[in-house]
Amino acid sequence: MMQASSDIPQPKMDSYNISHWHPLPLTNGITPESSLAMTLPKPEEIKAKVAPMTPPNEINYSFKIPEHNELLTPPGSITPEESPSTEGSVCGEDSGSDDSASTAPSEDYALAEEAPIDEPVAKPIDEPTPIDEPTPIDEPTPIDELTPIDEPVAKPIDEPNAAPTIELALEPKPEAEIPEVVIKTAEPASICVNIRAPEVYDAFAPAATRLRYMIKNSDHIIKCPGVYDGLSARIAIDVGFEGMYMTGAGTTASRLGQADLGIAQLHDMRTNAEMIANLRPDGPPLIADMDTGYGGPIVIAKALQQYHLAGVAGFHIEDQVMQKRCGHLAGKEVVDTDTYIQRIKACIVARRQLRSDIVIIARTDALQSRGFDDCIERLKRARDEGADMGILEGVKTKEQAAQAAKELAPWPLCYNSVENGHSPLITAQEAQEMGYRVIIYSFASISPAYVAIKSTFEWLKEMGSTGSSVTPKTIFNVCGLSESMIIDEASGGTAFAKGV
Repeated sequence: MMQASSDIPQPKMDSYNISHWHPLPLTNGITPESSLAMTLPKPEEIKAKVAPMTPPNEINYSFKIPEHNELLTPPGSITPEESPSTEGSVCGEDSGSDDSASTAPSEDYALAEEAPIDEPVAKPIDEPTPIDEPTPIDEPTPIDELTPIDEPVAKPIDEPNAAPTIELALEPKPEAEIPEVVIKTAEPASICVNIRAPEVYDAFAPAATRLRYMIKNSDHIIKCPGVYDGLSARIAIDVGFEGMYMTGAGTTASRLGQADLGIAQLHDMRTNAEMIANLRPDGPPLIADMDTGYGGPIVIAKALQQYHLAGVAGFHIEDQVMQKRCGHLAGKEVVDTDTYIQRIKACIVARRQLRSDIVIIARTDALQSRGFDDCIERLKRARDEGADMGILEGVKTKEQAAQAAKELAPWPLCYNSVENGHSPLITAQEAQEMGYRVIIYSFASISPAYVAIKSTFEWLKEMGSTGSSVTPKTIFNVCGLSESMIIDEASGGTAFAKGV
């Protein structure tokens, strides 16, 4: 295939079909200025009928270059004599350019007149079909009366076989049951107390939670005998008391052999309280003496934590100086009110951190040196800080005790009954009528223990024998012998197979 010369005009790909086109020679007087320019009809007058362009892969690029004296006229072209002027050329104003020469389209690109378009004929819309009337609904059929159903007859349930009993060589003394708290349906206003407590009594709840319920809901005053060691606590449980009180004077005397002069410290008191509180975890709640708290706010918070972990249900903390003494001795000194309230606040903060129910009892010993009004003011401030109960220690008359309960109601109070002490003897019934909710007997065990032990020892010294009729097994039964035997037998042990 020969290559076309550069001076021969090249076809325009977007205007012509190259397979029907041949270049014009630039001889015989034909110049770009004299080339024919075709004026196309207006678009609105004609409809172009354009043949599809030949795909690029079907284009025939082969053509013959004519001789200089040979004129090849494409089909449908116009001769030079018939060529009009260059005005109106499709090449624009730049008619002097070599590329401005134009040729007429071939017969394949003939234009046809546009066929007229028929106008659409409107079709009439049918009338809507009328909607039928709704069919009336039949009335519901009346329901027959219900046929009565025969009541089922309960069949008697056979009684289960009795559980086998464990025969022991020794018939242990049965455990004394702790009496349940009796709740009246309508409580008198005189015992309405303001203390946070659960609404339902749970015998297996922590001791502090059970004590709160008893203080708020019991229809009688809670009597707590003073205990100082395991034996005295076991006897209180065996008798069936609802609560117990660990006395600081009794603990100091029994554990240290010392007078109640602030000698016993946190370790002594907490250790003794933990032993007593866990003799029967489901037994009577234990209220313990915490003296002055054994230090500043940090030590007081530590003391509350130790009592809480030991299982103590409640405790009282007082306003005496660190070198304290028994509340029924003369010469007591107390700290100022702000220092006392600081001790109460330390207890409140520590209890909140532990999320504990332990009962905080604010005790004041200021009556001896500051007077009654100062004591009431201290207790009111302690109450406002969050203390659960109060104790006015060492009251001098019954009228004073009744007045304190009246001025602080409905905040519950605890009365410390110390026979032969500085306070008058007030019975549990009298204290309840005054409005007290708890009564503790600090010397209820240590005083008779002293009398019994001393008289027995004197008899022993003179006669050479005690003259006692109590057997060892009696003491051991009180201290849990039967419980130990049952546990051993149920576990398959043989420790008591031969009796005791």
